[in-house]
Amino acid sequence: MSDDKKSPTYNHTEIHHKIEASPKAPGIKAAFRFNHASSPWVRGISSGLSSSLPILIGILFGHLQYGLIASIGGFTYLYTKDEPYAQRGVKLFLALLGITLCFTLGSLFADVDWMKTVLFGVIGAVSVYVFGALKIPGPSAMFFVLSFAVSTSIPAPNLQAVFLHAGLVFLGGALSWCISMSGWLINPRGPETAAVAKAYRQLASFVGSLGTESFHAEQHKTVVELRAAETAMKQAKINRKKSSFAHRLFLLNQKAEGLFIFVMAAANDFNPAVSKKAQAVIEMFASEMATLKKHKKIRDVREEIEELSIKEELRTLLLDVNHVLQMKELKETEYIQFSHGTIKARLKAAFHKRSYVLKNALRYGIIMIIAAAVAYTTNIPRSYWIPLTCAGVMLGATVRATVQRGIQRSVGTILGILIGTGILMLEPTGIVIALIVFVLQSTIEIVIVKNYALGTLFITPNALLIAESGHPDKAISYFTSARVIDIVIGSVIGVVGTVLIFKRASSLRLPYLLGDVIRKEGQFLEMLSTEQDEERIKRERNKLQGELVNLRALYDNVIGEYSKTAVKLEGLWPAVVATQQLGYMLLASYEGYELSETEKRELQETFAQLAAAAEQKRAPKLSSVPTLKHYPIIQGEIVALYESLQVEI
Repeated sequence: MSDDKKSPTYNHTEIHHKIEASPKAPGIKAAFRFNHASSPWVRGISSGLSSSLPILIGILFGHLQYGLIASIGGFTYLYTKDEPYAQRGVKLFLALLGITLCFTLGSLFADVDWMKTVLFGVIGAVSVYVFGALKIPGPSAMFFVLSFAVSTSIPAPNLQAVFLHAGLVFLGGALSWCISMSGWLINPRGPETAAVAKAYRQLASFVGSLGTESFHAEQHKTVVELRAAETAMKQAKINRKKSSFAHRLFLLNQKAEGLFIFVMAAANDFNPAVSKKAQAVIEMFASEMATLKKHKKIRDVREEIEELSIKEELRTLLLDVNHVLQMKELKETEYIQFSHGTIKARLKAAFHKRSYVLKNALRYGIIMIIAAAVAYTTNIPRSYWIPLTCAGVMLGATVRATVQRGIQRSVGTILGILIGTGILMLEPTGIVIALIVFVLQSTIEIVIVKNYALGTLFITPNALLIAESGHPDKAISYFTSARVIDIVIGSVIGVVGTVLIFKRASSLRLPYLLGDVIRKEGQFLEMLSTEQDEERIKRERNKLQGELVNLRALYDNVIGEYSKTAVKLEGLWPAVVATQQLGYMLLASYEGYELSETEKRELQETFAQLAAAAEQKRAPKLSSVPTLKHYPIIQGEIVALYESLQVEI
């Protein structure tokens, strides 16, 4: 290396934020801790209507059993998230088809135990793979497995009855689709508006955290929310409906990204007073956006912004946001053509031997087959509750979360048995059944965000009321004698299977992903100095941003594992933070300065050594770091990354 390089101990003067302690995985006590999330009343009531209205309609037509079957399609609503209605409509329709198909398969093979065993695994694995590859949030395989499981216990004497029941499930799901989409009539741009407002609210928290220990955590949260808002705008397909209001939302999202990049690049110019002033203005923007509608008049705060003692560039950015908020119509706009990638391409991209998504799906399917095999080799009534319980337990994001879900599911269900027994002993009929289902399903959605165990307290009586009300002469005996055994066996299989097969999955991946991200940061820095195509730079910037988010998510999974390797890898926390910080500073570097061939070669060697050190969990073999005359802040962050890797794992 040349003589103009600085030592790795180079004490750069750019702003340094204290690194907060590594996040810790919650203990067993967390299984019974209540979250502070707000109660989703609208979602709860809508979910209750989706499950109870089919029953009520069946009662009115004199076919309670048909209504109970149709109510299974109502679980389609549970795949509703805060995505734009264009995306929601397609996703829920596909979920509806999936639930109907699974119910049909369960009816067709209700008497073939080996086929049911295989199908439990196939349905679970395919569902988990699709949700993982497409990055769809939600209950994943749970309600596909549930519809299949319940259908195996509903008599269908002939093929005509099978398709009649499947049609009823489809109609029940179609009703829940209409309920979920009904908000479009009132506020068609509501979900994406909420996403942009949430991004601004988090951006305000990030600005307020400058210089504090929470800086890196708030930085990561901000990137996640900005990506969520961008995804919402892509899913909203604003280029197809050339709506001025939709485009205004897109412009607001762009301004938020511009503010974040500016704050990252100029963080050392912010003092606490400036941070708090900017934070207050951005919080005000977020409040206005939360209720933003097409013809709503927004408060103009131009004068307040102009009076602030802040840098002129920051003032201009804040004024730009205020200007967009004041817009009513956009006459000349260039609508952005988004490319999200075809579903086929995204599914194919996740199908390779190193794919975490594929491995997770196979693990899920294998354990489901084991659970179903155990279920169908016992004489326990309604033994499908064993794989069904296992399916719910394994949806925990980490091994610790899976253990917690097993505990929560067992305790909540056993207590739920008392509620269910009491309900069934009353022998409810007609409209009373529909009312009870409405109350139970609504309660589940309202309280499960507070605590999963509390939600399962109502899941069991609700599911069994739907499944068993068609033959009340057996319901109580089945309910009281079998459910505890089913739940315990299913929970144990889910927990033990996950621990044995999956306990080090994230730990094994973390060093390699860390090294890969570092290597991509070096490539991105080199590209900034040579690439002239702004569209390509934007695409690569977006990819790098996604990798930085994935890196932190994987680290969170590592600390959720029960293994000695996971404990050791907590020593990589400073390197994870330094890698993210370097990446975000690169994302904030819009100006491309030309690097000499010598500088490029030295940078390639430096990043190769840093990446290899991360992958091999050792200190980097470097004596110096190249000087970057045009990127002094980036140079400082590379040194910080070098220092963070001075640890043997």
